[in-house]
Formats: sequence, C-alpha cells, structure tokens
Amino acid sequence: MTPLLSAVIPTFRRPALLERAIISALHSAPDDDVEVIVIPNGPDVSWKLIAETHKANPRIHWHSLPNGNASAARNYGLAMAQGKYVRVLDDDDYLYPAAIEQLTQIENLGADLCSAPLETVSPDGVPDSVFSLPETDDFVTASLLAIAISGFAQGSVFLRSAIHGISWPEDVVLYDDYLWMLRLAGSREMAWFQSRSPVGAYVQHHNARLSRTRRSNRNSQPLVASILKLYEGLSATARLTPARSRAIATALLTHAHSAFPSSPSFLGKAIQKAQSIAPDAVPMQALFGGHPWLANHLLAAEWAMVTPRYLTRSYRRASWLLKDKLSRTNG
Repeated sequence: MTPLLSAVIPTFRRPALLERAIISALHSAPDDDVEVIVIPNGPDVSWKLIAETHKANPRIHWHSLPNGNASAARNYGLAMAQGKYVRVLDDDDYLYPAAIEQLTQIENLGADLCSAPLETVSPDGVPDSVFSLPETDDFVTASLLAIAISGFAQGSVFLRSAIHGISWPEDVVLYDDYLWMLRLAGSREMAWFQSRSPVGAYVQHHNARLSRTRRSNRNSQPLVASILKLYEGLSATARLTPARSRAIATALLTHAHSAFPSSPSFLGKAIQKAQSIAPDAVPMQALFGGHPWLANHLLAAEWAMVTPRYLTRSYRRASWLLKDKLSRTNG
C-alpha cells in the first residue's frame, strides 16, 4: 500500500542521533502512515547497529550509498520514495507532532508544498529560538530570503509529483538546501503556504555541520550563480516582479556581507550587480537596520572592514575546532 508520506534521512557517523530522527519520522503522519527511508552515505558502518534494532519494522527502509554525500543520499532516497508527499530530515534533527498538522494542511489545501519554521534546541533538548520564515505569501520570494535562516527545506513537506526531477546539487559542500529550494522556485509557480508552528528541532551541537564549512570563493560562486540564474529565468518567462527583483538583490547583498572576507573581489561584483537590480535593497543582517547609511555605502564599508573581519572569522573558526576536539575527546 502506498504511504501518505516518505521521510528521507541521510546519515553519516551519528548512530545515537539517528535513532531519535527515525522515531520522530515514524510518527510524522496521521495514523503513522509513513515510510522512513534511511540512506547511510560514506564508508561509516555505525548505522548498522540502529538498523539491527529496527530490522523487524517494515516501514523503515535502509539503502546504503558507500560513495555518496548528503545531497546524493537525499536524491537517492527521493528517487525510491513512494509516498504522496515527501520530506527530508537531517539525522541530527528531529520532528515534532506539529509535523502531522502540517501534512494534514497540505493534504486539505491541495498545495505543492508547505513550509514551517524549525526551533533551535541544545543537545539536551532545551529550546532556544525559532527560525522565523520570511514574511511573504510568494514562494519565490521566500526561497530567496531564506538565505538568512536555516532549515527551510527541512521544515517543508512536498507533494512528490511537484518536485519530480528536481535534484539536490551534489557538487557543493555548503548551501545545498538553499540551492535546491532555488531550483524549485525556478521550475514553475508553486502552490505554497506557511504553517506558523515549528515542526521540528534544529539541534545546535559542536559536531560537524555543513553550516560550519569554511566559506570560500569556491562556495560563493555556485550560490551567486544560482541566484542570478533564477533572476534570468524569471525575467525570460515573465515571472519577474518588483518584489522578486528586490528579494534577488537582498539575497545577493546578504550573502556578500556574510562572506565578503573570504572572496572580496568576487563578492564586490555581486554587490554591484545586486544594486543594479534593486538599488533600494539592503542586506538582511540586523546591523543594517540600525545603520542604514552603511547599506548606502556598502561596498566601501565592506572593503574598509575586510581585514578586521577576516581576523575575527579566523578566531571563531579556531574556537569551533577546539570545541569539536573537546567534544570528541569527552564523548
């Protein structure tokens, strides 16, 4: 029998956290009408301990991908999914009961996808904050402005037929979920709505996360290229609106400010391009809300601060590495 939902979980070297993710996914649909597709990726085999525990559960399917990465694992799992709806879940995060309400909403409304925020929690499960979704009813605009939050894709549930053939980018090590949502936004107009209640936990821990991958020109280039590709595609198909133009420029400026010390020449050009698309756009960081004059002289300000910001980023990276090392030692 075809399940209502397929939950795809890529995993690598996190057996203890994986158990929690699987249990939450098993209860993320009405009447537990869900299949859980776990894709261990890479040479690690620690997942087999969890697989042995759940070997009698026919709703959990295990498909190892020895040479893949997280995006390849998601593509692999989505290709095997049988549910009417699908969602992706990182192995270190987990879903709340509100995920059932989200699925019921998309079913009742006949939409292509529904997005909801995730809640950041500590490793001990203590709630911290909520990743608020962009204030818009337009999926294209929301996808662009989601550059300032984490878990936009992981907090969403999708009609499987609506995302058919749209693959996750397997050749990037950062921003993969954001780039995938941009691909969805560029494919066609989507029937989309937001669910305001958090549907899952985004766990803050000291172990490896893509968000801690070092920003570099290599990482910025595909991000900027994807935003500009969406801009060109929307323009060519008469789907470009003033609000979408401003969101494109805002996304470019937000990323440029965030990563400027890693690639100042390249991101300087991105700032100029953004300002030509929407001169009134400003980066989303709170700094520019309190000091709007910085946005009016953004490129000059970025160059003036590049050296001290580079040193600050290096210190932060060293701090993360030390915490990771201590975590592994104490674990």
